[in-house]
Amino acid sequence: SITATTPATRCGAGTLNLSATATIGATVLWFDAETSTTPIYSGSNYTPLLSATTTYYVLASANGCVTGDRIAIIATVNPLPIIQSAIEFKNCDEDGIADGFTDFNLNEANTIITKGDNSLNVNYYLTSTEANIGGVPLNNPSTFNNATANTVYARVQNTFCFSVSTVKLSVSSTLLPAGFNYELTACDKDANADGFFAFNLTESSTYFINSLPAGQPLSVHYYRNLNDAQLELNEIPPANYTNQTKDSEILFVRIENENDGNCYGIGPYLTLTVQQIPKFEVNPTAIVCLNLPPIKLQTFNPQGNYTYQWKNDTGTVISYDSSAEVSSAGIYTVIANSDLNCESFPKTVTVTASDIATITMNDITVVDDSDNNYITINNTNLGLGDYAFSLDAPFGPFQDETSFENLLPGTYTLYVSDKNSCGVAALDIAILGFPKFFTPNDDGQNDTWKVLGNDTNNIQISAIYVYDRFGKLVADVDLTGDGWDGFYNGERLPSADYWYLVKFTDQNGDYREKQGHLSLIRR
Repeated sequence: SITATTPATRCGAGTLNLSATATIGATVLWFDAETSTTPIYSGSNYTPLLSATTTYYVLASANGCVTGDRIAIIATVNPLPIIQSAIEFKNCDEDGIADGFTDFNLNEANTIITKGDNSLNVNYYLTSTEANIGGVPLNNPSTFNNATANTVYARVQNTFCFSVSTVKLSVSSTLLPAGFNYELTACDKDANADGFFAFNLTESSTYFINSLPAGQPLSVHYYRNLNDAQLELNEIPPANYTNQTKDSEILFVRIENENDGNCYGIGPYLTLTVQQIPKFEVNPTAIVCLNLPPIKLQTFNPQGNYTYQWKNDTGTVISYDSSAEVSSAGIYTVIANSDLNCESFPKTVTVTASDIATITMNDITVVDDSDNNYITINNTNLGLGDYAFSLDAPFGPFQDETSFENLLPGTYTLYVSDKNSCGVAALDIAILGFPKFFTPNDDGQNDTWKVLGNDTNNIQISAIYVYDRFGKLVADVDLTGDGWDGFYNGERLPSADYWYLVKFTDQNGDYREKQGHLSLIRR
């Protein structure tokens, strides 16, 4: 019988030392299958050359017998990491000292050495011996200067095995074309307008590639400082980068070979410039009087020299100046452009129309010959404006109320003022009154009897008759005179009650007659 077995393990292809022992007098036979009848080897120690894991079977045999219990022995071949056994890793001598020495970020070579297998672990050593025995690796491979050594060794390890790659460090001094610089400019037309803006750096990448000799597989990368560019740390995503310093920032550009990542050139080649958009002010509202000349909408407090464009609410351009004349209501928009071709945010002016009032007697209600004479204005048809009113006071004070009460007979002028300063309209209004008495004594007070309030063209009196108490006509009053003086046919009539009849057309064009009595009093 088999008394003991010893399997073997190695990394990569090669020989493995397998062994088995049997009871005294027995021979150990080796088979490559559990049911095979033909041994492949006879003896206690078997040393096969293998490139993959293989299972063998051993049998304790006497007299050449090939039957009996067989025991498996596994020869395990673990795969070596698949790597580049040697690479040349280049960097640009752009540290400001043209001495052929610069810092390398050795970690950037990991992908090249491992052929992109991120499951492998990589450490760097100064000697191949240290790499093979797994000694103490370099403490900080991300900032290794080739002044220490021009060749380092990478120990690449998977779960069971390792391989060593030789890394030659080379420093290039590529001379980029004169004026190898580019400026990306943007108008600061985002929500904040604060000197910071999101740039798409791919536009400058196209410029840099086109500025270099054609046919080279180059790529462009961006960094905030030289150290990051040299060591390829904190690379800036090109699609959406907001400058970190207000208004302007210089970025370092690293150009490298796409095939092996070797540096082609490094430098502060990209300038990001944020141009301020025009800033100015307008009054957001304005009023245009339809009865007056056009008004001028004006920009003010500009922060630079700008050109302007005004549009009405249909999108038609109405002015290219800093101001625009308008004669109708609407929403007007103005934008400004700087000499750097940056356009402002649009500003709007809402223009409201107003007008002087148009008022006639059709808008007026008059109550006269009463205990409370009053005037009421119907303000629904006066015009577009917002109006206030006064009687016999062209300069006010004006009131919002539309009624004036307790008015004495007479002629009044109603003034209607537009609160938006579009003007004051006026209308003469008569409050008729028929005196109850008169005293013809030549004292200058109530010496004649006349209709009050008819001294306006709004009232058309056609006849005034006075009768005594017997119905006798004693006066046909001259409509153009000062009224009845108390005489009849040249004789003074005595104090007594008399009656009057007044025929007239009122302010609304209606024919009316007014009858009543009066007292002639002589004192």
